[in-house]
Amino acid sequence: MLPYIIIFLALGALLVIGALQKRNRPVKAISANLLITYTMIALILIGAELFFRFVYAETDGLPTLASRNWLDRYYHLNTLGYRDREWTQAEWEGKTTILAVGDSFTAGWGIPDPADRYTDQLAARLGEDYAVINIGEAGTTTVSQLENLREYPLQNPDIVLWQYYLNDIDDAALSIGLDPGLNPMANMPAWAADSYFGNFLYWRFASPQTRGSDTYINWLFSMYDNSTVWDIHAGEINAMIDHIESSGADMIVLIFPDMLQPFNSIPYVDRVADVFEARGFGGQVIKLFDAAESMPLNARVASPRDAHPSADFSTVVADLIYAGFFSR
Repeated sequence: MLPYIIIFLALGALLVIGALQKRNRPVKAISANLLITYTMIALILIGAELFFRFVYAETDGLPTLASRNWLDRYYHLNTLGYRDREWTQAEWEGKTTILAVGDSFTAGWGIPDPADRYTDQLAARLGEDYAVINIGEAGTTTVSQLENLREYPLQNPDIVLWQYYLNDIDDAALSIGLDPGLNPMANMPAWAADSYFGNFLYWRFASPQTRGSDTYINWLFSMYDNSTVWDIHAGEINAMIDHIESSGADMIVLIFPDMLQPFNSIPYVDRVADVFEARGFGGQVIKLFDAAESMPLNARVASPRDAHPSADFSTVVADLIYAGFFSR
């Protein structure tokens, strides 16, 4: 980025010199006119940079600078590293405890107000007799979520609310050297990496192929179709089930589809659900592809550039959990 700034400033300096010199009147006139245009462009660029650096914030499925602003503004963690209140043992004692474990879908990535997440909306429906604790962590998979359960201070919750998403198979694939090889940041020019305005322009006009969303979901589907990867991952799921069983907790499982094209993920959502069915927990599973497909795309996702569930879809999820397990 620095070379571009130096070149731009050098151009301005040349125009100033040309406008101030007195030897060549045509050069002086042209330089003066160009300097006016240059100044206007500079002011626009400076204003845009200040706006996108300090004002504009937008959630995104990629690590854009606008997304960084959004995280700084809305995504605050407690001392344990979760986007939740600071719980103490005294606050959950005597209540029915629900420990919600998952990834960014549970943490509420893309939802500015944590109160709009499905966990918080469920807590509002359940009332004061319940403590709904959110240990959703962005970027985690089944393996790391199991570690989060093992390490959380509350070791004997009444219910574990486990949110599953299709990228949970990542660890199983990576364990045998299978990697999607996607790095949308790899070819980013310096002006887009360092400038907030440039970063906005780069990602706003980047093609879907550059963003890599379609390629990644297709790779995930292929991992479910890979028998070796699937066997490893089924073992990871069973290890989580074993831990929840050993803790004495009841279990509720949410399986989220691809939020962009929910019905395309039906075979893979069903394959995961079959693992729970085989363990006798089929009745504890909520598959969300029908609920997602029934909502318009712009209503069910956080933003046009972020396929995480929206606050509106989180309301639907909370209603399904409540109706399925707590209103009986």
